[in-house]
Amino acid sequence: MLTLDLDHLHARPAQPADDAFLKALFATTRDDLRAVDAGPALFAMLIDMQWHAQTAGYRQAFPDADSLVIERAGVPLGRLLVDCGMPQWRIVDVALLPQARGQGHGAALLRALQIRARDSGATLALTVRRDNPAARRLYDALGFAADGGDVLTEQMVWPAARQRR
Repeated sequence: MLTLDLDHLHARPAQPADDAFLKALFATTRDDLRAVDAGPALFAMLIDMQWHAQTAGYRQAFPDADSLVIERAGVPLGRLLVDCGMPQWRIVDVALLPQARGQGHGAALLRALQIRARDSGATLALTVRRDNPAARRLYDALGFAADGGDVLTEQMVWPAARQRR
């Protein structure tokens, strides 16, 4: 089981008691559903359905992935889902609460993951939505490079092929 400790953050294995936090965190990432002209009850129902579908889909596609809750001073502020299969680790999902974004937490977390992957002899791969330029800028700054994709998403890999030679 992967764990990460940084100066100000701790990543620990998610537990069933974390489900309410993880679902609330998921809701903060779904501006597309918030844009639907629906009342709070319908929004809550959509979030519930989408969260369960995503959770089941991730479990099926990445059965060995490590699900981590990111904490600062014991307070959860994010999640990381990473499949540490060799030779390439896949960052399946990474998310921070809105109030924790833009403070360097995501960069610190990903740098720590890069070190662990490098020390294990693995590359890192992820998928980023094309409508998420802030995440794309972060991944670019951390040395990830485009490696395919489709109209909605872009595949990225680290280290970039030019760095692996």
